[in-house]
Amino acid sequence: MSVLLPRHAIRPFTSPVNNMAKTVDANVVRANDNIVNAAFVAHDADAAIHNQSGPIGDLPASAPEGAVWVATDTFDTYCYIGGQWEQIGWAHWYGCFFDTTASQAATTINTETVVTINTTAVSRGVTIENGSEITVEYGNTYNAQFSVQLLNTKSQEADVWLWLKKNGTNIADSAGRVTVPPRHGGVDGHMITGWNNFVELDAGDYLELYWETTDLDTTLETVAAAGDHPRAPAVIFTLNRV
Repeated sequence: MSVLLPRHAIRPFTSPVNNMAKTVDANVVRANDNIVNAAFVAHDADAAIHNQSGPIGDLPASAPEGAVWVATDTFDTYCYIGGQWEQIGWAHWYGCFFDTTASQAATTINTETVVTINTTAVSRGVTIENGSEITVEYGNTYNAQFSVQLLNTKSQEADVWLWLKKNGTNIADSAGRVTVPPRHGGVDGHMITGWNNFVELDAGDYLELYWETTDLDTTLETVAAAGDHPRAPAVIFTLNRV
């Protein structure tokens, strides 16, 4: 018989009872009746206990071989193997976001403009704040990926710069420049571009995507669903823990 108990709880065994086949010795099982709850609680902070938990900063310098530590602030799991802690389990934090605004336009050429994002597809521990800030609840290393869909209605090419900011400050070496094709033969110029960066984020940090253009007739566009294809958002931004 299985008995589900809360942490450190005990309960008298009313079964099983000894039977003719002696498949379970109830006398042995009932020996648990002599263990009191206080005996367990007294060992909550005992370093010899192999399964412990607490903030990652409280991870002890050493532990018995095979000990397991669950970090209550990052929700990661560690095992003490060969004289050191090895991370054996990762909590998964992620978010997929996009923007369905018909058009995002700059107001001044060659001037930084924040990219707005208005829709959450899926998320866990990552949220949109203030219409543009991709914010993490837990600190760690994250993979930030984005794509933007660009529209050029002029007959001249336009250059567009894109880059990331962390907490309002440019992230070094995160920028890229693309040249958007011009309108030709009565058809506007279109292109989609994007890339990814690994970034270190602390709890509460946020990322934003910025852009600037050499021509105000080049915009970020959302293309409505039509025919066989679904809607194409102007911006897709994903962030996941590495």
